[in-house]
Amino acid sequence: MPSKTSELAIAGFYDGIYLFYEKANSFLTFGLDLYWRRRAAALARLAAPGAASALDACCGTGDFTRALRGAFGPALKLTGADLSAAMLSVARPKAPSIEFIQAEAKALPFPDASFDLVTISFAIRNLNLDRERLLAALREFRRVLRPGGVFLNLETTRPANRLLWLAMRLYVKAVIGLLNRVSPKSRSSYLFLRNTTLTWYSAAELEALLLEAGFAASSHASLFPGAVAVHTALK
Repeated sequence: MPSKTSELAIAGFYDGIYLFYEKANSFLTFGLDLYWRRRAAALARLAAPGAASALDACCGTGDFTRALRGAFGPALKLTGADLSAAMLSVARPKAPSIEFIQAEAKALPFPDASFDLVTISFAIRNLNLDRERLLAALREFRRVLRPGGVFLNLETTRPANRLLWLAMRLYVKAVIGLLNRVSPKSRSSYLFLRNTTLTWYSAAELEALLLEAGFAASSHASLFPGAVAVHTALK
């Protein structure tokens, strides 16, 4: 990712596709994205069974925020945060019981140790403007966690198997190319999504980054053969 790309530019990319963002996700994953979110939310419940408060960072239209509500129930005080006002305009009507706020990932408007659980779903790769800014976001997620709190990340990952990685690259390029034909006005947004997906880290590399950011006991589980993983780490 070019380092000159800004966080506001990223929000602008999503402002351009917010009305059909969820449909595009389902198209790209054959509908598996919602299943992966439910699985990851269930893993969050296992990792933080006593959580009373949670932040879903970079929540977008709130798909994963709602999955967390389903996994934890109404007792969990749940907040969603995203920089894109357009994406939040879709999230709020779908979950009026959840608080959604506009905020940048590297400058969250919460005191230290505010949450028992912090999550992010299919968005952390968009924070990878450069290595230092990604680490800054991870450290910010850790800052707002209480001691012993859990961080959970659901994201595509780079398969270790070269044939799987080649197949994933070809598929992503082909499908994004098709979306660009269907919606040429959103070309820059979809090219951004393609590039962030294909330049993202392997699962092992992300584990190392989490440790470098100050987290402890980082681990991951695969939800799809080498291409989607859930990482968890402790403060």
